[in-house]
Amino acid sequence: MNVTPALMLAAGFIALLAGVLGVVSWRRPNAPHLARMAGGAAWLSLLFVLGLWIARWIEAGHLPIFGTFESALSIAAAVLLIPTLFRFLDRIPASATPGACLVAAAVLFHGRLYDPTPYALTISERSWVVDIHAIVAWFAFGMLAVNAGYAAWLLLRKGNPGPARPLTGTLTAGFLLHSAMLATGSLYKFLLFGVAWSFDPIETLGFAAWCAYGTLLHMHLFAKWDGRKLAGWCLTIFVLLVVSYRGIVWFPVWSTYHIFDMDMRIHLTGSEQYEEGERVD
Repeated sequence: MNVTPALMLAAGFIALLAGVLGVVSWRRPNAPHLARMAGGAAWLSLLFVLGLWIARWIEAGHLPIFGTFESALSIAAAVLLIPTLFRFLDRIPASATPGACLVAAAVLFHGRLYDPTPYALTISERSWVVDIHAIVAWFAFGMLAVNAGYAAWLLLRKGNPGPARPLTGTLTAGFLLHSAMLATGSLYKFLLFGVAWSFDPIETLGFAAWCAYGTLLHMHLFAKWDGRKLAGWCLTIFVLLVVSYRGIVWFPVWSTYHIFDMDMRIHLTGSEQYEEGERVD
């Protein structure tokens, strides 16, 4: 099955429905049927996106890593999967799911606007370091999305204040995963270029996010930031992170070695190279 922009759009609308129903249920705690409907839509969204992600893996012959289209699908899958997994472990409450669904919807709507063509990997990209880096990055983003979703619930819900522990727990886990993402990315860059850091746009953004979330952890531990104050900052930083990260595609193609929507002709193989050459000639 080919994963098309139309399927991505459908997945985005399902995630959007789950998110909107969930947010409405925050404001109407006496209407439990809304929470049940939101939960059902969230499950449908997760299964649909995971199905598309697996189909894309089969179609491309590698993990959905490269291009804005593929990265959107992978990020959305992680954002929807993490709250579900941790709910089974009783570590993240269901209240974090609607916010995660809204993040997944936004990423899917954005990613579907870009080239859906699957590209082959170059030799250097067929590396376990690349796979580990990508998986850690997806889970880091997903954990921080859940953190933002729970922060939104703390800020918008009616009734008594919710527990702060899930907020600080997801913040800590997201920061540690983000640190691991930077470390594995630096390792791959060193293996590829002989330098571990260059402050290209994506590296600069990653470092800025690391500093921002590290500062929040510091303020929580030493200045006793908690509750709605910490939640407001978590949500603000995540919104800035999403807008900045997805905006990398507007940078010149030569400004970063990360594969988003840059010149991907080096990834064409076989008959594709021949056809590309004919078009250029």
